[in-house]
Amino acid sequence: MCLDGANEEGPSKLPVAATQSLLEKIVHEQLESDDVAITLSAGSNKGDNYIGIVFRARAECRKSGKVLHIIAKLPPITEARRNQFFARPSFEREISFYTEIYPMLEQFQQERGIDPKDGREAFNQIPQCLATCLDEFEEAIFMRDLKEEGFSMVDRHSIPTIQHFRMVVKGLARLHALSFGLKDQHPERIEPYKSMVELFTTRDWDDSMEQWFKMLIDRAMGTLDKDKEPEVFEKVQKALDGKFIDLVVDMTKGEHAEPYAVICHGDCWNNNIMFKHENNTPTKLCLLDWQICRYASPVLDLMYFLFTASDKAIRDKHYQELIDLYHETLSEFLIRLGSDPEKLFPRSALDAQLQRFGRFGLLMAVMLLPITTTKSEDVPDLEEMAQKLENGFDVADEVDSFRSEDTEAVYRQKMGDCCRDIVRLGYI
Repeated sequence: MCLDGANEEGPSKLPVAATQSLLEKIVHEQLESDDVAITLSAGSNKGDNYIGIVFRARAECRKSGKVLHIIAKLPPITEARRNQFFARPSFEREISFYTEIYPMLEQFQQERGIDPKDGREAFNQIPQCLATCLDEFEEAIFMRDLKEEGFSMVDRHSIPTIQHFRMVVKGLARLHALSFGLKDQHPERIEPYKSMVELFTTRDWDDSMEQWFKMLIDRAMGTLDKDKEPEVFEKVQKALDGKFIDLVVDMTKGEHAEPYAVICHGDCWNNNIMFKHENNTPTKLCLLDWQICRYASPVLDLMYFLFTASDKAIRDKHYQELIDLYHETLSEFLIRLGSDPEKLFPRSALDAQLQRFGRFGLLMAVMLLPITTTKSEDVPDLEEMAQKLENGFDVADEVDSFRSEDTEAVYRQKMGDCCRDIVRLGYI
């Protein structure tokens, strides 16, 4: 086996020897040869990933010319960043999804006569996982590189088209329907996953993290005019009153959503979704990054996506349509799975869940909109940021983090509109 030296695009080897060995093992098996050349490059742009570090590997068999493209997802190396971005529990959760949860969902579909390979009829919108490692400090997930299969992300600074929104909503509906079907027909299978620990609780003791969230809340409140829109201001202020992590944890407890809690994606924003297009129209969907997969209300995934990826124009014109499409798709899929949607999740239950958990969209907007409206070149150095959080920091020194001068107006418009819509919909 020959490993090419460093190139202009990236390092010659992965940063952990055991992880590099696993990559080489995968390549040998997939290409059926030891005579291969491997080159590495960065797998994401600055500001696109926070919990993991992504590498893109290209392997070529020298004899046959066969090429393999792999994504290697690794945790941060430094202790500070591992701690602040809860790397260990995040990789445990995502590896559990690929090795336990998705195989369970796939088996259930097969048992009900649904071909899990048929993306038009089944839920299979995840990347192909080639191998994983859960050894501490050697955590790794290896997947086929979807970019080489024609998939791409919608730029986080852009608004997806309504076709993109419809595709994601339908994918989430099928994902959630599988939980309802399992709870109805095989409750013992899903039972172990009801106790998944909410990953936000792994930092609930961290005062510096709470200071950071307090700064984000103050910034969000600054997009509203107390005198011109007192009702919106007061309702948003009340909804965001308290410890931010406690607010999130309250929303994400599965027992608060029963009997309607399901296995959720958990981190449904633009950077964790890829699409394949034909003539600029999305034809296939893939949901990435299952590191915050949780057992909670299905509304959380919807609110997360709709209030971080859309803008007011999309919501004004299509919000109700998308909610309707979600429930119609979920109901149709449940029937195909052999269960009764009117018994398990009637429309009245969805409406009640929206009233109970709809404010989750506001919480995620407070956290995500600063990121989605910050230019890549203005994203702070995450290693430095993690070290500051680890050591404690002065909030005043970080007030300009995740902020771009020429996109600040975009942030203010999106955040303010999110607040107004959450109030208009009656979620707070």
